[in-house]
Amino acid sequence: MGLNPNTITSANTVVSVRCAGVYDNWVNAEGAQSDVFASFSDVTFAQTEVGVDGKLSIGWIPHKTSATISLAANSRSISVFETIYNDFLNNREVRVVELQVYYPSVKRKQTIKGTLVGKSGGTGIATVLTGHTYIIEGISGGIEEVN
Repeated sequence: MGLNPNTITSANTVVSVRCAGVYDNWVNAEGAQSDVFASFSDVTFAQTEVGVDGKLSIGWIPHKTSATISLAANSRSISVFETIYNDFLNNREVRVVELQVYYPSVKRKQTIKGTLVGKSGGTGIATVLTGHTYIIEGISGGIEEVN
C-alpha cells in the first residue's frame, strides 16, 4: 500500500487578489468563513451534438470561470473587496481583478483574470454574524503544478 506524500489540508491555502489601480500588488485574503474560503463553479468547455446520420461532432467553446470568496464577518479582508467595489461605484467603471488560489498541500495554484461581478448585500444577523461573499468571473488558465 502506497502513501501519497501530499496532504489534502486546506488550512494552508493562500487566496490573493489584485486590482490594478486600486491594489497593484497581490493582497492575501484572510478571515475565511468556517466552512468555505473559495469555491469555483463548474465550467463547460466543450459541446457535442449528434447529427441525424448518427455521427458525433465535438467542439471547444469559450467559457468563463466563476469563483466565490467567502469571508467571515470579522475578516479584515472585507475592506479590501469593499474598496474595490467602492472604486467601481465611484468611477461607474470596472477594473480588471485577478484572483489567485495557491494550494501548498497539493503543490498547485489557479489564477483567474476578470473582474468582481457580485457580492453579498452586507453582514447578516443570525446566531453569529454571517460573513460576506464576493464573486469574481474571468478566464482561468486551469490548475498549474507548483514546485
